[in-house]
Amino acid sequence: MLQQQKVIKTPFYYGWLIVLVSALSVFFSGPGQTFAISIFIEYYIDDFDYSRTFVSGLYSAATLCAGFLLFTIGKLTDLYGQRIMMVVIGLSLAFATLWNALIVGPVMMFLGFFMLRLFGQGSMTLLPNTLVPQWFMRKRGRALSVMAIGGFAGAALIPPLNTYLIQMYDWRTVWFIWSGALAFVFVPLAIFIVRNKPEDIGEVIDGQKKPVRSKGPSRIPLFVTVSFSALVLVTMIPTIDQYLQGLFIWLPSMFWRILIFTASFIGVMVLIRNRYIHQPARSEERMKEEQEEEIDHEVSWTLKEAAKTRAFWMILFCVSVPALTNTGITFHLVSISEGKGLTPEVAAIVLSLMAIIGFPVTFISGYLVDKIKVHYVLSITFVIHIVAIIWLWQTQSATAFIIYGVIWGIAHGFERITLNIVWPNYFGRQHLGSIKSIAQSVMVVGSALGPLPFGFFYDRLGGYSEILLLSLLLPLLAAIFAFISPAPNYDEQKKR
Repeated sequence: MLQQQKVIKTPFYYGWLIVLVSALSVFFSGPGQTFAISIFIEYYIDDFDYSRTFVSGLYSAATLCAGFLLFTIGKLTDLYGQRIMMVVIGLSLAFATLWNALIVGPVMMFLGFFMLRLFGQGSMTLLPNTLVPQWFMRKRGRALSVMAIGGFAGAALIPPLNTYLIQMYDWRTVWFIWSGALAFVFVPLAIFIVRNKPEDIGEVIDGQKKPVRSKGPSRIPLFVTVSFSALVLVTMIPTIDQYLQGLFIWLPSMFWRILIFTASFIGVMVLIRNRYIHQPARSEERMKEEQEEEIDHEVSWTLKEAAKTRAFWMILFCVSVPALTNTGITFHLVSISEGKGLTPEVAAIVLSLMAIIGFPVTFISGYLVDKIKVHYVLSITFVIHIVAIIWLWQTQSATAFIIYGVIWGIAHGFERITLNIVWPNYFGRQHLGSIKSIAQSVMVVGSALGPLPFGFFYDRLGGYSEILLLSLLLPLLAAIFAFISPAPNYDEQKKR
């Protein structure tokens, strides 16, 4: 079945179906992400009578082990392709969630954490980030922006969904539900829709380009209508608003209003762009020539060749910085807010704002990296990180803390795209699995180590001011490294 190359016929470029399944892959990585697993930790501690330190130690050790094995997943992806690997990893994560439903002791818990982190957080995000660049070149940033919707949806929906299901049933049943969803929803989609490259089905990268018409109304996207309808319902009909508050009582009503308004705003921007911004028409023959010229000029580096460049190591350092700083701040955010005299609810609002603001920013950053050299956008990303950390360090009020969430969300939206697109833009598509797996390993290891220095400084000095100031060095160096690291030249590198 996996060798058959027949695909369903679509009136649009098939690559956008690939983006859809890739977004689902990022969403279904959720069971292996910290925001989902954290919901189960309290139940593990209560049911097994383990200490918080013991469970946290198992989790950190399992995350580290998973990070070191991601390189193998990348090599297998280059060897067998994303389609087969998505099926295998999807089934493996389904088994991992089933395993977590059956744990009875610390060894099983460690192995459960290990499989969730390896197949979930690591592999289910690695595979789509190597698949989408195979199908897009000119619109690579925008395609990755659409794919990122899966990640934001997972972060926003899975924690309250897990909480609701655990209250309805129990935590073991919730793991069973995720196992079934992965095996019977995601895996079949990967089998029937995913293809490794456009060449496998007789397509070309970015699709067959057609001349753009300069006149005539464009069709209104369906999600624009849905967004406006939802905005009216949530804003004007109190019963709907009360239902949402009752379903997710721990979130304020304003959260939903901001979320729906953000979706509506994106819809309006897309509508305006499609309706009023037109590009001059060009001949189909000229577009074919430009497309073929672009493909011919793309060079694919092997991991060994890429590792000999300065840019590889500097960008790899850049990848580690958000994993270290963001995870450290996120892990201790409630404690940081309490140290400033604020409530845990304010910290929860900040986390929600980060996701809400980051979602539309990914579309802006996706557009920018298609127009501007990615290392410049990456450097700006870390400048925003610096501003966010300085703001967090000096803030003392709830309003200022919420503003930090907005700045943090902007930085998160930029980094989600730039740190994924830089690898295919610099080193090509053919060996992307091996190269990107190194970056993914660094990210996973960084996320495991990030909370440790924050906890150390808090235990020794009673606060986070010193570690926040010290952590400014990381995005500062990353901003400099990104700025001085343009894409390497393959021919010049071969001469050395």
